[in-house]
Amino acid sequence: MLTFVLLDYKSAEATINCVSHYALKCKSSKEPISFVVVDNSDDIENFEKLSAAWPSVSCCEYDDSVLEEKVADGYRLFLWKNTCNAGYAKGNNDGAKIGAKFLNSDYFIFSNNDIVVLDEELSVENLIAEANISNVAIVGPSIVGKDSKPQNPYFEKSFFLRWGLENLCYPFARLLPKKWNSSDLVEKFVENPVFRVMGSFFIISRSKFEEVDGFDPHTFLFAEELILSRKLHDRGYETHYLPSVHMLHNHSEIIGKNYNYGRRLMLRFESEAYYYRNYVGIASWRIALVRMIVKSYILRKNIVKQIKSLLK
Repeated sequence: MLTFVLLDYKSAEATINCVSHYALKCKSSKEPISFVVVDNSDDIENFEKLSAAWPSVSCCEYDDSVLEEKVADGYRLFLWKNTCNAGYAKGNNDGAKIGAKFLNSDYFIFSNNDIVVLDEELSVENLIAEANISNVAIVGPSIVGKDSKPQNPYFEKSFFLRWGLENLCYPFARLLPKKWNSSDLVEKFVENPVFRVMGSFFIISRSKFEEVDGFDPHTFLFAEELILSRKLHDRGYETHYLPSVHMLHNHSEIIGKNYNYGRRLMLRFESEAYYYRNYVGIASWRIALVRMIVKSYILRKNIVKQIKSLLK
């Protein structure tokens, strides 16, 4: 059983459309398909929209909240109302636990609800075949953004290059050699393994996901797949990129509506700082120093923005 785990945060319509899209793209798959949708918000109206989208089979309680079994385009679907916005990691961990307990899932595909399959069909069998290679844990497809720029795969970058140097040199960072910028995107994929793939869509077997206790719940919105890849890597597993499967990341505006640029950047920094401190071993004083650089960058960027606005 392959289970799609989708996390919803005040975006019921996007989630409903995403489930229908995957159901259509998987119609020729020989692998049994199912869905788990976790409503990660405190918005009752949002949950009611989700619940009304699919016919009900049964209803019970799971972890002190309502769990509804549904039928979505002929596929089994479990809809769970989380009691709070627990973040990406914990929400998806809960979704995986539901899949394991109620669907006996063998594989999980963790997906954003803003992903579009660009191929005529989603090659589920190819994804599973790659994930079944003995030392492979995570498999991610080709993903492009709305600007057609690639968003997979990624290599491992040092903490200072990732967060320190480019932010320190702003607004003159564009003068730095390309290899010294903050990007960790692999521009020309040659061969597997890769360090990580984007968390917006990837497949992993249930057994390997459970072996490392799933996502680390100490982050909120960022770095979850980074940490998961590291935990699996430390167990001797690899992350593979499958360029023959093509996706579009049709970025939603949910995060942007709730957090401004500076807040989003600091959330991402703190999540990655947690990774570098706890999984790479970067000293706390180095992280504190780079944190000041990042905050200074945000201040300088706002000043530059204001100056540009005055000169218009």
